[in-house]
Amino acid sequence: MDELILQPNESIILKPGEAIYAQPDTPLKIRVGEPEVTPSAFDNAEEMLWSTLKRATGNQTAIYRRGDDSRLVYIVPETARPDSFGYDDHVLTTRSRIFKIGLSDLDKLFPPQHGDTLEYNEKIYEVKMTSNADGTFYQNVGSGLVMVRIHVTEYEE
Repeated sequence: MDELILQPNESIILKPGEAIYAQPDTPLKIRVGEPEVTPSAFDNAEEMLWSTLKRATGNQTAIYRRGDDSRLVYIVPETARPDSFGYDDHVLTTRSRIFKIGLSDLDKLFPPQHGDTLEYNEKIYEVKMTSNADGTFYQNVGSGLVMVRIHVTEYEE
């Protein structure tokens, strides 16, 4: 089989009477090749930002789990926001935590789902749905799909 591969946005113009011929009795396959993906300046800037954030926070890692599948991921923890309230005769403190994670580390575990967990500093956190109206368990950081934020809640007495 002969093959003619056109690049994306490429075309062939035949003049009247012209034709494309393959070898006699051989089929000709015409297809569009895969586009060459070159990172944009924004993608490069987000990759540099992600690398800088990881280095600035000491290249911290955590274990991201879904069922029996787990990945060691780089994380950038954001500052926790505590919220205390009375519960019976105790004060219960919840701390909303947010972690940035690189999409390349999540691999096939993207997108985060209900039941996923993150083990960090000997604590296991359950990934929570974000406040987005779309019902996702992550928020994009930027436009280049380099990193996402996940939300977890920590409880303390």
